[in-house]
Amino acid sequence: MDLRALLRDAPPFHVDEGLRPRSLQASDEVLETIAAAVQPDWRTLETGAGLSTVVFALRGAQHVCITPAAAEVERIRDYCASRGIALDRVTFHVERSERVLPSLVLPELDLVLIDGGHGFPTPFLDWFHGAERLRVGGLLVVDDIQLWTGRVLRDFLVEEPGWVLRDEFAMRAAVFEKTARSPALPEWFAQPFVRRRSHPAGTLAHAVLKAWRTVRRGVRGGRTPSAITNPGGRADRRD
Repeated sequence: MDLRALLRDAPPFHVDEGLRPRSLQASDEVLETIAAAVQPDWRTLETGAGLSTVVFALRGAQHVCITPAAAEVERIRDYCASRGIALDRVTFHVERSERVLPSLVLPELDLVLIDGGHGFPTPFLDWFHGAERLRVGGLLVVDDIQLWTGRVLRDFLVEEPGWVLRDEFAMRAAVFEKTARSPALPEWFAQPFVRRRSHPAGTLAHAVLKAWRTVRRGVRGGRTPSAITNPGGRADRRD
C-alpha cells in the first residue's frame, strides 16, 4: 500500500471526548514528509499514535511509538493486520511519554515526531528527551503548532543554535534539522529565545516593567499608587 492509497483508506484511529470515532491524524503534508524522508534502515521515534505510525511501518523504519491510548494501538494493529502491513519493526509503549522517555534505551535516531500530548509541558519534555537522541542531520517534526505549546516550541527552536527550520506547514507543523550535537542544558542567557524575552533584575527594562505592573495592579484593584504605599488609607502626618 502506498501513501495515496493509505490516505484514501484512512480509518479514524482516535475518539473524541464522547468516545465517538474521530480522525486526529497528522496533516497530509506531514505524512508526505515522513514518507519521503524515512528510509528502511532509519530509526525513528513518535510520541502519539495514528496514521503516522502506519506510515513509519510502511517505510520499514525501526520505529518506537509512545502513547497512553491502548485502544488506539489495538485499532492500529487491527487495521495493519487487515491490510497486510507488517508491524514487526514497530515497538509500542503504552504509557505517557514523560514516564517512558527518561529511562528508555534508544539508539541514535534519524527522525523524531512530536505529536503526543499537547498540554503544558508535555511537548517540551518530548523534545528534550527525544532531541538528545537525534543524530546530527536528523529531522524533528513538531506537529500542531497552531496550539500554544507547539507554537512556543517551534518559535524557540527557530532561534536556538543547532537547529534549522527546513519546512513549515502554516498553522500545522514545522520540520527542523538538527545541525549540532545537543549541549548540556544551557542557562537561560545562552538561549536566544529566552534571553530576548527576559528582563533580569538590575536592567532598565526590569525596572520599567516592574513599575508599570505595580501601577496596573493598583488601577485594576481600584487602588491608587498612594494607596499601595499606604495600605491603611491614613494620610501621612507631619508633626
